[in-house]
Amino acid sequence: MNQRRFGLRAASGLSLFLAVAVFALMALLTVVLGAGVYRSVVGRAEVNHEARTAMAYVTGKLRANTGEVSLEQTEVGDDMLVLSEEIGGANYETRIYAYEGTLYEIFAAAEIDFAPDQGQPIAALEAFSAEKEENALRLTVRAGGEDYAARVALWE
Repeated sequence: MNQRRFGLRAASGLSLFLAVAVFALMALLTVVLGAGVYRSVVGRAEVNHEARTAMAYVTGKLRANTGEVSLEQTEVGDDMLVLSEEIGGANYETRIYAYEGTLYEIFAAAEIDFAPDQGQPIAALEAFSAEKEENALRLTVRAGGEDYAARVALWE
């Protein structure tokens, strides 16, 4: 009779150990999968933030601009937005362009030669383009493999 009780206790202990082991394994699997999903969501949120920041910055600059707006090409053929204004009798330009995966802005006197590496970085993105349409400017930024576009009305 003692041996029979010992056998039941051993079987019940083994089944309890297996239940706890399966629970622990499932908990570990849930944590590992959850971490992967979290990493993916955070990465996507960062890309989205960079693209929206770049777009909001450029559209804000355009809306605040009181001078002329023109489009030029950088030395490597990328679009560059040029906002011209006169301050104290001198002409100045704000140049917004993409260079080596970053959106840059440079504010300088109009006669100063353009040097893309001397601008202030605004946001990380893959590409920036601007296209004039009638009385508006269509802006496109590419980040994370997706295009984000905006259309800004220009005052004549």
